[in-house]
Amino acid sequence: MRQLEKTDDASPRPGRGGPRPVGPMTIGAVAGLFVVLAAELLHRRASRRGFDSESAWAAAESDGTEAVVVLGYPARPDGRPHPMQRWRCRIAARSMDRDGHGIVVFTGGAVRRTQAEADVMARYARDELGIPADRIVTETRARSTWQNIEFSIPLIEHADRILLASDPMHAARARRYLRIQRPDLAARLVPAADYRPFEQWWFKVPTAAHELAAVARRRAGRILVRTVRADTAATPTPLTTMVSA
Repeated sequence: MRQLEKTDDASPRPGRGGPRPVGPMTIGAVAGLFVVLAAELLHRRASRRGFDSESAWAAAESDGTEAVVVLGYPARPDGRPHPMQRWRCRIAARSMDRDGHGIVVFTGGAVRRTQAEADVMARYARDELGIPADRIVTETRARSTWQNIEFSIPLIEHADRILLASDPMHAARARRYLRIQRPDLAARLVPAADYRPFEQWWFKVPTAAHELAAVARRRAGRILVRTVRADTAATPTPLTTMVSA
């Protein structure tokens, strides 16, 4: 009996040598890593979307004029450039042809701030990134991405190559807007150097969520419109019977 008791006491106890349960911190870390990797994949795919495959690479290798459009974002309340603005400016700086004679268009009005987004970004790009002042053009009326494109078109329609500088998913949406507004200019789009693995990943996660939500809203709107049209078409037209006296 004593020997049996010793054998029972030697059996593994919970937490001693057996598999440990997965804690909430481990689950949270794995989930967070999955979200970051998913955002990276979405931004990488977006960086390649919205180009005419043949004409884009032909334009990229040409020696024609170039226009880089930097999409706006609100500055800090004290007027300093927001980290998102600085990121977009860095994308523009590394995408532009430094030896060429093109322009860099900063677009964005005074949205929720006293200073125009374009002016804040242009000043940062000139003073901190060394973009020559004579190549900087500002557009200070736009209050949305659609208007960023709309109001920049007169400034870039002369260019042989057009690049849009922003985070990859936002830039892909802007390329779609340009294709809607001016298909002829969309054919001149060439890729910017906007995607680098895990660069500003803490911004890529919320921007991916924002762009996915926008896609969901757009698709829901299309479904609603089709449903309303179908219901309207299915509604029988009342017949008016005219009774003669």
